[in-house]
Amino acid sequence: MTTNASPPNERILPSSNLRLYSTKSLQEDHADLLSSLTALINLCYSDGHTSSPYGILLPYSSLRLPTQASLVGEVGKEGFVLILSIETLEGVQVPIASASAKPFKELGYHEVEGSELLTNFKRKAAAPVLDPASSSGVIKDLGSSEIGEPLNALRADTALPKWEILCNVVHPDYQKRGIADEIYNALIAEIRGREPEPKRIHLVITTMKELREAYYQRRGYVTTGEKRFDKGVGGSEVGFSVVEMEKIV
Repeated sequence: MTTNASPPNERILPSSNLRLYSTKSLQEDHADLLSSLTALINLCYSDGHTSSPYGILLPYSSLRLPTQASLVGEVGKEGFVLILSIETLEGVQVPIASASAKPFKELGYHEVEGSELLTNFKRKAAAPVLDPASSSGVIKDLGSSEIGEPLNALRADTALPKWEILCNVVHPDYQKRGIADEIYNALIAEIRGREPEPKRIHLVITTMKELREAYYQRRGYVTTGEKRFDKGVGGSEVGFSVVEMEKIV
C-alpha cells in the first residue's frame, strides 16, 4: 500500500546494514558518513576509469564528486540515498556500496558548472539528432527505429513517473557478490513506494558506455542517447562515450 506522506529522513531497510537517507539527514546528522560516501563514490569511479581494458578513460585524479556538497546538490531534496555499510571493530559504519535516485527533470542541454564534461545530459523532446562521430562533445539522440517498442511508445506518456538513478557504486573489494543487484532492487522498491499504484515507472540513467552500458543492457535498459568525448578531453588517454539509458518497470 502506497502513501503520499513525506518519506522519512532515515530508515533501516530489510537488509540490516542497508539504510536509506535523505540528503538533509546526511548533511545535518551524518557528516562523517557523507564524507566517507563521497570518498567511496570517487574511488569507485576512479578505479573503473583507470582499470578499463580500453585504457585510461579518465585519470585517477578525475573526481566524480568534487566536494561533499556535490552529492547533496545532485540528488536534491526530493531524492534519496541508499548506503550499504560494514561495521568496524570500533563500531564505525563504513560504506561499501551505494545508489541514489531522484525525480527526473527535463532540463534541456546544460553543462556541469566548472567542468568541460557534460556528464548528465538531459534532452528536450525536440532535441536535434547529431552524430557523435562528427565532433567531440555532441549528442546523438537515437531514433525510434534504434530504441524499439514498447519503450518508444511509453516515452510519449508524460504522465508516467520518471526517475533518474545516480551514483550506483560498489567498492572494488566487494564486487561480484550480488551487492549491486541487492541495492538496485531496493532502489526500485523505494521508488515504487513513493508513487501511486498501480503505476509503471520510467527510469533514466547516465553512465560511461565503456564501463556500464552492457551491465544495464542485461537488466533491460535501452540506450537512447550518446555523447562522445575524444582523446585528451578531461585527460582521457583513449576517449570515451557517455550514454543515457532508459527502462520502464
